[in-house]
Amino acid sequence: MLPWAHRTLVEERRWLTGEDFAQVLALCQFLPGPNVANCSIVLGRRWFGLSGAAAAFGGLLALPFVWVLALAALYSRYGDTPSVHAIISGVGIAGAGLFLGTALKLARPIARRPAALAIVAGCFLAVGLARVSLLIVLPAALAVSLLAARKRWI
Repeated sequence: MLPWAHRTLVEERRWLTGEDFAQVLALCQFLPGPNVANCSIVLGRRWFGLSGAAAAFGGLLALPFVWVLALAALYSRYGDTPSVHAIISGVGIAGAGLFLGTALKLARPIARRPAALAIVAGCFLAVGLARVSLLIVLPAALAVSLLAARKRWI
């Protein structure tokens, strides 16, 4: 849902700038639960108060909930067929492509900030290659980010 949310909020409706979307998403990644659902609550609350938060959350999840139930019923009936396995593999690949495309769009606001890129690269190297726990990397990245922001490197 993240690619769809970014496209709708930033590119089509222009309700948020790319940088504002990235900041809201960064906040919502620290909150428990799905990132986009958290974004809907934060933005609904920002624009329309508590009732807006409830409406945004309900509106975001109501139709996908019905779709998932329908797809689960279809999968329980036809899940053993090879064509269904091929479809699921294709959808997974398409989802990965959408995720990578959105990651590149979210990276645009920080692309001109070398210190921010260094922090991102350091986190990727630590978690992705060195297999350091996120419980260690995130607080360290937070400390380095706060120091860089205080020194006006970011």
